[in-house]
Order: sequence, then C-alpha cells, then structure tokens
Amino acid sequence: MDPNRHCCLDHCHLPCSYRSSLYSKLTDLARFMDVNDSCIIACKLTKEEIKMTSQKYFDIVDQHFKPTDNLQSFAYTNTILNLLPTISRPVLHFWTLENTVILGLKDQRLPHLDSALQLIHSKNYHYFVRNSGGLAVISDAGVLNVSLFLPNGSDELSVDQGYQQMTDLIQSSFPTLNIEAREIPHSYCPGKFDLAVNGVKIGGMSQRRNQTGVVIMLYISVNGPQISRSSLIRDFYLKGLSNEKNTWNFPDVWPSSMTTISELSNDLITVETVKKIISKQLSSMSGRRMITFNFNKTNNSFKDALNDQIHKMQIRQQKLTTFN
Repeated sequence: MDPNRHCCLDHCHLPCSYRSSLYSKLTDLARFMDVNDSCIIACKLTKEEIKMTSQKYFDIVDQHFKPTDNLQSFAYTNTILNLLPTISRPVLHFWTLENTVILGLKDQRLPHLDSALQLIHSKNYHYFVRNSGGLAVISDAGVLNVSLFLPNGSDELSVDQGYQQMTDLIQSSFPTLNIEAREIPHSYCPGKFDLAVNGVKIGGMSQRRNQTGVVIMLYISVNGPQISRSSLIRDFYLKGLSNEKNTWNFPDVWPSSMTTISELSNDLITVETVKKIISKQLSSMSGRRMITFNFNKTNNSFKDALNDQIHKMQIRQQKLTTFN
C-alpha cells in the first residue's frame, strides 16, 4: 500500500477503536484476495458499514458558558442543528450558563421593556434574547439545559412527537417523581409540554427544526433558589407592563408554581448527577453508546458555521438596551 495515500477510513467519523479494528480486518481480507491495497477494499465496503456504525452511537456535548459568552449557548444549538447531515447521528447537548435571564422573542413587545431590563440588571443578572420559544426563562448554576438533536429519517417526528421524545426521556430518568407533561399557567414560559410534579413545574421545553432535523430543548431546575428565580421573572413582567393592559398575554407568575428536583427529592441533587442519569437512560432507551462529540469531524466547517451563528445572535441583541 502506498504510504503517502490516505485511506478513506482516515477521514470517516468512526471511533478510533472501531476504525482500527475495521482496518485490520480489511487488511486481512486484502491478503486473502491477493490485493495489495486494503484501501481499495475499504473504499468499496465501508459506506454501509459506516452507516450501520453511526446507528450505534449518540454524540454527547457538555458545556458551561460564562455570561460573557452567553450568545454561544444558542449559537452552538443552531450550528449543530444545521450540520446534522454531516454529523449523521443524534446529539445530546448539556449546557449551563451563569445568572442570566434568557428572553423570548415575545418579550420584546413589553411596553416598558427598558425598565424591565433595568430591573434584571439591578439584580446582577445578565440577559439576552434567544431565537426560540416565546417567553423569559432563567439560567444559573442550578439549571440544566438539555438539547436533543435528531436527524430527519424515514419517520420524521411531528412537533408533539418531538416533545414527547424528551418527555419520555425525563420521565424514565426520574421514575419515582411521577413527572407529567401539562401546562402550568402561572409558571414562567408556560407551555403544553411543561414538566411538572403534582401540578408544580420543574422544567419547560421549546423546539427548533429545519429540513435536516429537529432539536428539542429543555431546561430543568435541578437545585437552587427557584422561588427567587420565579420572583425575578414575575417582577420583570410587572415592571415591563407597568399597569398597562396585558393584551400580549404575558404570564402572571406565581413563584409557588415552580420547584426543583432537589426540593422534590428532599436531597441535594447536583447538575452533574442529573447529566449522568439522563445520559445513561438515553443510552438504554436508544440502544446507542455515548461518545464525546468531535468538533473537528465536520471538515473544519464547524468553526465558520459557529461564528456565523454568533454574528446572527449579536444582530438580534441590537434592539435591547444595555446598562453599565
């Protein structure tokens, strides 16, 4: 075999251990067939092998963002969604973000938005507007964000089916909590697929999709001062409306309508523990092994695509007043 020639296996997205094993088998096959170049065999035989192997794995991404990098959280989400055909298998994305109010598109309609943003700033929280979901949520060290990316296949999911996939995952991850999907009207960012226990909300979902696939996004309150979080969002809307008629149906937030997994469990549950539980359960449900996402496997296109999404997020923030 020409040592200067690169085998197609060198450029595939298989785990190193599998690629090495497959290459060894192909070398033996080449000897048996009296073929000098095992790469010839690889190029002819591995396309279906690669497809079958992709079905055995789930990529996992685990990130923590500081407020100065807050736009990257959703920039990564948009980039991974757009590159799903290149990634070629599902992705589980965990991320956390320090003390930030993540605004929805609808929040920009508040008649006194500047006053509401000033309130957030006075509480030492950061803020930005995302490009999915309609209303404000809070992210801090005790809130875990979970995104499930699913490439389009022969059985493309409906919107409700996508939400149900995430619901099933969380319900089976915490079977003793009896989690149900139902709208909790007096929570912040209420929706049909809120996750609740005994009528008290622990998490909420939104969804994005394009021609390549879908991402179901969940925030789940693991630990920390949920009453304080809910109170801040309640005050944000009160300040933003300032006694004007609520024609936009912004939520009347009752802090008691929300809680955390730790409070329900009467124990301090960490974000790291929840990530391990969800990862293990997803692996069990899907029959796939978890492997760390390799950002270099997208033929160097990931960085450019990410920078483009960050730029788009920056443009989206231009309408928001900033305070020193």
